Amino acid sequence: MSIEAKNLIFDTRIDTTKIYVSMQTKFILRKNKKKTSPLYLHITGIGQRERLHLDIEIPKRYWNLKKQRIAVPKSVNAIVKKNTSDINLIIDNIDAKITNIKTVYRLSEQVLTPKKLKKELIEDLPRVHFCSFFQKALNEEQKILEPGTFNKLQSVLNKLKAYDENLIFTDMNLNWFDTYRIHLSKIGNKKTTISSNMKSIKKFVRIAVKSGIKIPCDLDDIKTGSTAGTKIALEPFEVIKIKKFHNSEFINKHQKLVLGYFLFSCYTGIRFSDVMAIERESTKGEFVQFKAEKVNKTQTIYLNKRAKELLENNQNLFITKFTNQFINRQLKTIMLTLGIKKKVTFHVSRHTFATSFLRAGGKLELLRLLLGHSSLQQVMVYNHIVASEANKEIFLLDNLF
Repeated sequence: MSIEAKNLIFDTRIDTTKIYVSMQTKFILRKNKKKTSPLYLHITGIGQRERLHLDIEIPKRYWNLKKQRIAVPKSVNAIVKKNTSDINLIIDNIDAKITNIKTVYRLSEQVLTPKKLKKELIEDLPRVHFCSFFQKALNEEQKILEPGTFNKLQSVLNKLKAYDENLIFTDMNLNWFDTYRIHLSKIGNKKTTISSNMKSIKKFVRIAVKSGIKIPCDLDDIKTGSTAGTKIALEPFEVIKIKKFHNSEFINKHQKLVLGYFLFSCYTGIRFSDVMAIERESTKGEFVQFKAEKVNKTQTIYLNKRAKELLENNQNLFITKFTNQFINRQLKTIMLTLGIKKKVTFHVSRHTFATSFLRAGGKLELLRLLLGHSSLQQVMVYNHIVASEANKEIFLLDNLF
């Protein structure tokens, strides 16, 4: 198929006039007196013309104007052949990108101008390749996202790039979402992790659709699944075991600090990001006050007896700080040492506080305030955990009767 015929297939339609606008692209060598010349892409259409420098040097003697590629004779040595072949592959890739851009704009019923086409190529096809769009949109949101949220979304994108970095919007039908879900399961992701990944992907697909990009399926048909998961909490005897190890002479300084932060959250319910923002000086009174990062509200938490004892026994708390990743690695090792088989991360301390508070007779509404949640529904799950434990105790009557 000729270049002209291919261009006509992907002409852009202006819906208001039902006119198809011819978009022509051609590779042109810049004239000079050297043996090699820089390659430019010339784009013309609707009375506009754009030129894009491709940062490629072409040996003029081998350039085939008709084929728009380098053509070398058989007598040329292997090194030259390989170099020219690599350049042709780059040109092939640019041609493919142009076709993809035209396809996406055509299916989205949007007018593609030479200026827009040049912009798309410079910005690495964010309206064509989903990963490029995801990255660009995520970078734009970084200013308003908490660091932890940004890193989580970047991790979702990195996982997707490893699977299919060149994924284009026109391939994102329902079958693709089902296939990717299966892939995540095969690489060992849990159901809640898969659902969380799919929810994040759907979020950026929705942003793309709102900006005029079309996908070959209905957004409402993309099911992400539940991200609630099973909340892991430690029982009182496990917290006591951790506390004894924290106070023992056998623990190293890093483990003591890690467990100190973990236990402090078990006693107060404060999130990791907020714990790491607290300074030692602010813990010397009857309470700690901090601006909760996630909800952007000031919270005041009174220090109970156990929290105060912990601060007295660990003088380095809130002086030396760690990353969440480092603490979670340390917790994994410590739990293996203590024989605690639950998958413990720092966030488990918050769940432990919530369930312990309810076990001790605390009220749900007060727990909501202590955890900084906006609705009672968010803490109801902890009530279910405690209620489930109580329900198991009914079997004690078997021993009585």
